[in-house]
Amino acid sequence: MNETNSNTKLDEKKGKSLIQTNLTKRVATAAIFIAVGIVLAFFNPFAFVEILGGPKIFPMAHFINAITGVLIGLTFACTTSLGIAIFRYPLGIGSIHAFHGGISGALIVGIMAYILRKKKPDYVEYAALTDPIGTVFIAATIANLISPVNLFYWWGLFAASSIPGCILGFLMLKFLKRQGFSWTDFFQK
Repeated sequence: MNETNSNTKLDEKKGKSLIQTNLTKRVATAAIFIAVGIVLAFFNPFAFVEILGGPKIFPMAHFINAITGVLIGLTFACTTSLGIAIFRYPLGIGSIHAFHGGISGALIVGIMAYILRKKKPDYVEYAALTDPIGTVFIAATIANLISPVNLFYWWGLFAASSIPGCILGFLMLKFLKRQGFSWTDFFQK
């Protein structure tokens, strides 16, 4: 009886350390991607040009959304996107549209990655390609409410940013998977 009790406690300790390890990995990865997003924003040629209505096109935000949504999950992808927007806005290399533009894309990628993890784990990387659904249809519609110009104008601008970014993110995820690094490193059982 005593041996069984001590084995159960050891199993609980292993389980807790695994959860803490995965949580720590996700937090650290999110912090790294926030830093990468801020650095990449300074190299963005569109960051210093304000387009009609105030947006600043930044495909690398969607690149990061695609990667973080698949690798570290919904909550951390949205947090990463929010962190990048919070830093970009006061630095003048982002606009108010960075908030809803990034978060909505990360939200959809995170949801799709979650669904694919449960249903088709071999295809989780394809969730990266769903970023434009959130960015174009949700975020651009919100942008039109904030600064009414024309809904199709906003959809076009947000698509010009999110489509290349999510394709690059998908390709990076495929490359990382070939190197032996995937979402399973963050969601071990």
